[in-house]
Amino acid sequence: MNKVLFITLEPIGNRMAGPAIRFCELGKQVAWHMPTTVYSPHKIDGIPEGLASDCQFVSGRSKKSLLTLATQHDILIIQANVLKQYPQLTKLQKFLVVDLYDPFLFNIHIQYANQPAAIASASFRLMHKLLEKHMLAADFTICASERQRDYWLGRFCALGRINPALHNFDPTLRKLIDVVPFGLPETEPHISMRTSGVGPRAMFVKIKKEDPIILWAGGIWDWLDPLTVIKAIALLKEKLPNVRLVFMGKKSPNPQVDIMSMVNKAENLAGELGLLDENVFFPTEWISYQERSNFLMEANIGVSAHFDLPETRFSFRTRLLDYFWANLPIITTKGDELADLIEAKGAGFALDYQDVNAWADCLAQLLSEPALQQRCRLAGKALAERFTWDKVVGPLLNYCQNPYHPPDHVPVTMPNLVERVSSVYHRGGKKLVLAKAKQMIKEIMPE
Repeated sequence: MNKVLFITLEPIGNRMAGPAIRFCELGKQVAWHMPTTVYSPHKIDGIPEGLASDCQFVSGRSKKSLLTLATQHDILIIQANVLKQYPQLTKLQKFLVVDLYDPFLFNIHIQYANQPAAIASASFRLMHKLLEKHMLAADFTICASERQRDYWLGRFCALGRINPALHNFDPTLRKLIDVVPFGLPETEPHISMRTSGVGPRAMFVKIKKEDPIILWAGGIWDWLDPLTVIKAIALLKEKLPNVRLVFMGKKSPNPQVDIMSMVNKAENLAGELGLLDENVFFPTEWISYQERSNFLMEANIGVSAHFDLPETRFSFRTRLLDYFWANLPIITTKGDELADLIEAKGAGFALDYQDVNAWADCLAQLLSEPALQQRCRLAGKALAERFTWDKVVGPLLNYCQNPYHPPDHVPVTMPNLVERVSSVYHRGGKKLVLAKAKQMIKEIMPE
């Protein structure tokens, strides 16, 4: 039986960002079938109750400790930044799976947009080469959606990994990259969870029992657009003075990730509009994985907004899934795959980019129409059933049960004259070789 090791550079514990949540949940699913360990270099700060399973959780700061652990496992599953810190993992002759669910190169452009050109260029080139290293080393990769898979297939093609040998190995290319979306717990959030931990009304005493809560359930990153939602709350406040917008996180729980400039922009805008700590609320700490259900269950609407960027098209807004899980009506911005799904299935609305009036009108409509809310809730519930972790893990679990090394990657080079002649002869014999000879010689030996 294969032994599987998940490796994340993110902190694991009560407060986790998406990458750590993803590996803990996928590790839990794989652990039902084979010995599984999840590793983080950070000290593990408790395992949330919902993640308790046969999966082992291990931490260690030294590279030697991880490499020793890796030698004791057959399959290594890593996120696409791990080889920067642990390049020796590729030398262990293990089966290597790389998780590409975050197309982070698009985010790099946004994060460094206001930096000096030399710094932005250096950061991009570093991450570009790091990503390339992961994609060339991987035996198998996973991503979050079919749209993402199209993007990654293009990158694999440009790297030369999609060649005749790989095509003969698997014409579908699913053995190179397949879809494993972010997922959800198999059970819905229970009413009893309302009494465990802290919810928005307990955290922010200004929010009363009867106040409608608009929830932003993820972090505030530079490629997201909380500003449009805050401006919409300012408009809606004129009709509904007790409307409350609550954010669930500002700084990532990873100490190595700096607070992003959009956090300051959002807080400053809320202050300028007279909304800060009155109608718009920011927590001082990242809401824990266990307590997120309390926030979701007290909310009336779940929101997420973003800009018209390439990042949007290939994103997979993981916290939108929590809205499905809690059966919340959803308002988001158009442009990404989940927004299309939300609109198509009637779980909410996908609005134009930065359309403040549309946001204010849509929030007002949803809050005033209980029947519309209920239709959205039922549609969200149906979507939640499609994304449970036990269902989405399928392609990854199949690989772990039957791992393989695909054909070796061979760098793409121009064919030499002998190879060209052989290929032409195979297609049309001596006659075609003679007809093409002058052209081939000219291409290979230009004047």
